Amino acid sequence: MHWLENWLLPPRCVLTGEAAQTRDISSKLVEQWPVPYGVCPQCCEPSFESQTCGACLTRPPAFEKTQVGFYFDKELVDLIHGLKYQSNPAYARILGELLAERLSVDNIDAILAVPLFKTRFRSRGFNQAELIAESMTKSLAIPLIKGAISRVKDTPSQTHLNAKQRRKNLKNAFAVKPDKLVGLKSVALLDDVITTGATMQSLAEQIKQQTEITSIQAWAVAKTK
Repeated sequence: MHWLENWLLPPRCVLTGEAAQTRDISSKLVEQWPVPYGVCPQCCEPSFESQTCGACLTRPPAFEKTQVGFYFDKELVDLIHGLKYQSNPAYARILGELLAERLSVDNIDAILAVPLFKTRFRSRGFNQAELIAESMTKSLAIPLIKGAISRVKDTPSQTHLNAKQRRKNLKNAFAVKPDKLVGLKSVALLDDVITTGATMQSLAEQIKQQTEITSIQAWAVAKTK
């Protein structure tokens, strides 16, 4: 019935209002969004010939690989902000589909969405990372496990903090329920945007300390430059 739905209600770009092709976002816009290139496979920071960078060799993060769809730029900023701050949860489906097309998902047992603190969840009404993950599970056939990780510390906004301040801000910010992760060896942590990787690092450390999981990837729709 998908073809009939597209015929009766043809897709239109949610940002421009113009006719679209396969989803409600202009493919011309998406093609212009910058993507990470020449980056370290572990942290996604610029690296010579896409080799593991010196920082990751010297002090390896708790996650083994980072995969992001795009840089946080152009119309993608409007799409993500529209989801988070303008109560447009339908945008999560678009973001999830775009990211799913750009991932290598071999040997990933499950997806874990980066959690929100309870007061922020109540005020927003949803967790944007969880909505994006729900969209991705349909196309990737990888389960999303809910309730295994939670944010137990109401951390201040990290927007204007540097990497060191972010790490301090996130100390003891998360809790893990190991019983929900029994039998898993490799998982992906999913967020909407990665900046310094401090959130992923804090969560990955907690998970590895308290479970039998040995491999963790960091996934995000976008990464700041």
